[in-house]
Amino acid sequence: MVFVVNRVKVNWRVPSSEWDAFLNHIHDKHGEISGYVGREVERAMREWIDKDDFAPIEQQVNRLIRAAGRTPANLSQKKSGIDPPAGEDTTTVQCRVDPEVKDEFSSYAKSKTNDRVGAVLARALRERRDGGRANRVLEKLKRISDDAEDLLAELNPDESGLGVRERRTVAICNRLGEQFTRDDLEDAIAAVAGSSDPTIQDYTGRVLDRRECVQHPENPDLFIPESTAREIARTNDHPGPDAPAFHWKDYSSLSKREKIQGLRVELIRRSFSNGGKGQADVATVRQEIFDGKPTDGHTRDLIDRAAEANGFTTASHLGSERIRVDCQRVDSDLLDTAKSIQNDSDPRDRSGNDVDLQADQTGGNPGVASGDPGEIDAQMDAIMSATPVTDGGTEVQND
Repeated sequence: MVFVVNRVKVNWRVPSSEWDAFLNHIHDKHGEISGYVGREVERAMREWIDKDDFAPIEQQVNRLIRAAGRTPANLSQKKSGIDPPAGEDTTTVQCRVDPEVKDEFSSYAKSKTNDRVGAVLARALRERRDGGRANRVLEKLKRISDDAEDLLAELNPDESGLGVRERRTVAICNRLGEQFTRDDLEDAIAAVAGSSDPTIQDYTGRVLDRRECVQHPENPDLFIPESTAREIARTNDHPGPDAPAFHWKDYSSLSKREKIQGLRVELIRRSFSNGGKGQADVATVRQEIFDGKPTDGHTRDLIDRAAEANGFTTASHLGSERIRVDCQRVDSDLLDTAKSIQNDSDPRDRSGNDVDLQADQTGGNPGVASGDPGEIDAQMDAIMSATPVTDGGTEVQND
């Protein structure tokens, strides 16, 4: 006897743009839409609530990855669905699915999130068209393959160089959860490798790299998977892992290279309101750019290293060392990074206070007023198209 399930309409509203993208995905996959919509929607729902046949396989793969001391990628993929912006068109999903799947999906959405069921469905559809569980498992298996080769090499007594530190890193990772506090991390490092400051600093970087974890965008003492941090930053409009490290990491977590790069970008960004030129002395760099965290000696070292890039120089004025920037001479990648940050923020220091970069007395234009972000491109066009004048300064063409 064959039992036929009376399938029911979904009848949940999703953003029209997401629905159209899902239909395009179905057409690209099957060559047509008719007969496949309900099937693909149901598969997306099953995957989202871990009721598909391959959920146990991914769980086993996750166990293997954890055993290697890593965090399984995309563990946090079941985030709260995001409601469409006010005014965005929505579409009612009219295809039919298994009633039990619909009930379980609705129950999951209501118990695990604070979002509309339709918003959670939209996230499930997006995950499905991005490759879904099959793509996640494939990527995780690739990571296991790489780890297996590395671990075998580390455990081989004939191999040199990798063994002790890598094994300690794995042991530290195995003491930590999927997210962990700075205290948790430092306690684990101390238990396995030692508690000296250099040891803590060394293994902090190793563990975070291996676990692919970063600081929480709103809590520098909490470490979470990078994918989670990226989603939180995007949802709450905060700088996240895709932004320069200087703008989202706590000072204590910045590498020296990140501090140097951050100093360069900040000097460029703050010079935009001064005709593209500016300078800062040691006290300004230490207090206003790095919030008073580094010593004077370390600040001078950062200034000297930052001045090695094109467009940056150092000079001494009244016994005080200064770093200068000229946007016409800096590398384009630094300029683009500074412009992107300027367009997303006010000219403020890391504490949120307004800060004016000191005018460069060798040819800057201290009379240029700070403009709103929408004026930055126009300012930079004027700066970059400026014509040289005989006194060594810059003549900016103003309307």
